[in-house]
Amino acid sequence: MMIRNSILIGLLNVLTIILTWGQTSVDTAGAHTYTNYFISPVAHTIRLAGSFGEIRSNHFHAGIDIKSSRGTVGDTLVAAADGFISRIKVQAGSYGQVLYIDHPNGYTTVYAHMEKFADSIDEYIHNLQMESKSYEVDIYPDADKFVVKQGEYIGLMGNTGMSYGPHLHFEIRKTDTEIPQNPYLFNLGPKDSSNPLMYSVSVEGIDNRHTPISKEIKYINGKPSGVYGPEYTFDVPAWRAGIAVQTFDLMDGAPNKNGVYQIKMFVDDTLYFHHKMDAVGFDETKFINSHINFDEKTTNNRTLIKCYVSPGNPLGFYPTVINNGEVKLFKNKSRKIDLVVSDFYDNESTYTCYVRRREAKEGEIKEKVFQKYFPFGEDLKVKLGSCAFYFPKGSFDKDAYLTYEESKDENFQFTLNKDSEPLFMYPVVSIPVENYDTTLYSKLVLVHGNKTSFGGSVDNDSLRVRIGKLGSFEVKVDTIPPKIDVKSFLSNAVGKPFFRFEIYDEYETRGYARDIKYDVFIDGEWVVASLKALGNTLIVPLEDVEPGDHTLKIRVEDHSGNINEWERTFKN
Repeated sequence: MMIRNSILIGLLNVLTIILTWGQTSVDTAGAHTYTNYFISPVAHTIRLAGSFGEIRSNHFHAGIDIKSSRGTVGDTLVAAADGFISRIKVQAGSYGQVLYIDHPNGYTTVYAHMEKFADSIDEYIHNLQMESKSYEVDIYPDADKFVVKQGEYIGLMGNTGMSYGPHLHFEIRKTDTEIPQNPYLFNLGPKDSSNPLMYSVSVEGIDNRHTPISKEIKYINGKPSGVYGPEYTFDVPAWRAGIAVQTFDLMDGAPNKNGVYQIKMFVDDTLYFHHKMDAVGFDETKFINSHINFDEKTTNNRTLIKCYVSPGNPLGFYPTVINNGEVKLFKNKSRKIDLVVSDFYDNESTYTCYVRRREAKEGEIKEKVFQKYFPFGEDLKVKLGSCAFYFPKGSFDKDAYLTYEESKDENFQFTLNKDSEPLFMYPVVSIPVENYDTTLYSKLVLVHGNKTSFGGSVDNDSLRVRIGKLGSFEVKVDTIPPKIDVKSFLSNAVGKPFFRFEIYDEYETRGYARDIKYDVFIDGEWVVASLKALGNTLIVPLEDVEPGDHTLKIRVEDHSGNINEWERTFKN
C-alpha cells in the first residue's frame, strides 16, 4: 500500500506541475509566484487582523491573520491546494494547534490556531498524546498518511495558542528553506484601496560607530491624497543622520492598523533606502529590533521603522541601501528627504522634510561611561564585577558599550546596560552563589524586572543562565509552587462538557527556562487536557467520561521543581 501511495503522490506532483505551467509569473524581485495555484483556505471574504511582515513583539509576522466570519471559532478550513500533511503540532503557546501541508509546487501552507483537526487527524493525534502522556506533540507523518485535495476539509478555525481572538494564521513557505513568503504574491489577500498612514518622523544624529547621539521627532498629518506635511527642517548636531518613520497600512473591510509593504527613502532625489516585505526568514526575525528604533518602542511604545541599516542587521528585504541609509550632513546645505510608503496595490503616501548639520551645544553630547567596549562581530568573554559573561558573535547589531553595576543585599542583583537596548542572542552569565544554602541550589533562578524568569542551573557554586534581555536582574529562591485556580467545576457535572482551570506560576518564563509541566488524571488515568498559554487556561474534557462517581486530580510543576496538586470528586 505504501509503494502504491508513493507512486500516486509522484504522479500527482507531475500532473500538478503540468496543470500550473502557464500559471506562473515573476514579481519584481525575480521570485516565481503561482498566482492561480492556491485557493483561499476559508469560504468567506478575507478580512485581515494582521498582515505579512508586520511588526510584532520581537518578531515579524510570518503570515496573514484571517478574521472569523462571525467573530467566533468554527469556520471551516480547507486545503489551499493538493498535497500531503507534512507536520502536525499541538502546543500550549505559539501557534497552538497547527497543520503544515506540502505541495508539489515547492511550497508549504501553514494553518495555525486551529480549534479542531479533521476527524482522522484528531484521532491520530489523540492516540499519540495518550501514548506520550503529553498534550504537546510535534509529528511529521509519512507523505502517504494524510493526502489532501484542494478544497478538502482539514479542520475548524480556532483561538488556540498565543491568539487573542478567533482567526486563522495562514502562511505560505518555501518547502526547502521554510522561509515564509508574502501570500499577496499568490493573490491571497483582501481588497485594499486605502493609502498607508504616517504619524511621525524621527531624525537621529549618529556617530561613526552608528551610535545615536541625538533624536528629534516631529508629528505629521496627511490629506486624502496621501501627501503629508508640514515640511520640517531638522537641525542635527552630528555629521550624519538616520531617518525613521512611524507608519501603518489600512485595508478594506477592517479597521486594523497593519504593517506596511514597502518604504522608500530618497535623499536629494536619489534612492538611498528601500524596504520591501516579500519574504522574511525565521532565522532573521529576531533582528526586528534592529529594523525599528528599539529604544523608542521600549520607552514610549512608538514603532518607528528605521530607514538606515546597522552593521549587524542581516535582514534580506532591503533591495536598495546606499551608505547604510545614513545621510551625510552639511552645515550650510540642507538635504531633501522624501519618504514614500506604499502597499502591495500601489496605494502610497509621501512626506518631504530637510536635514542639515549644526554645531552641538555645550554639554549636549554626553560622554560615554562604560566598563567594556565590545567591537561588533566578535565573541566576547568578560568578567564584570562578580559575574563572568560570554557574549556570542551577533549579540549586538553594532559596537556596544557595556555598563555594569551589582549589589548584594538580601539577594544578588546586577544591572547590565538598559533594557531599552536590543539584544539579539542569548549570552551566558555565570553568577557566584556560594553564599546561598546549597540545599536551595535547585531553586535558584535569575529574574528580570521582578516578573520574568530566565531560569538557570547551578554548577560548581555558580548559577549559569542564558539571558535574552539587558537591564536589571536578581537571583531569587523560587520555593513557591504554581497556582491552580478553579474557574468552572461542579461536583454534579452531569451534562457538563468540560471543567476549566487557570494554572500559573509566580514568574513568567522566557528563554531556556522550562514552562509549567502539568498532568490531569481522572480515576488515576492520565487524560488529554488542553492548555492555552494566553490566559493559562486548562480545559479538562468530560465527553468521554462514563456516568458515575469519579476523582479528578491535577498536578503542576514549575522550572524549580515546586509541585502543587488539586483533587476533588465529581459525578458525571
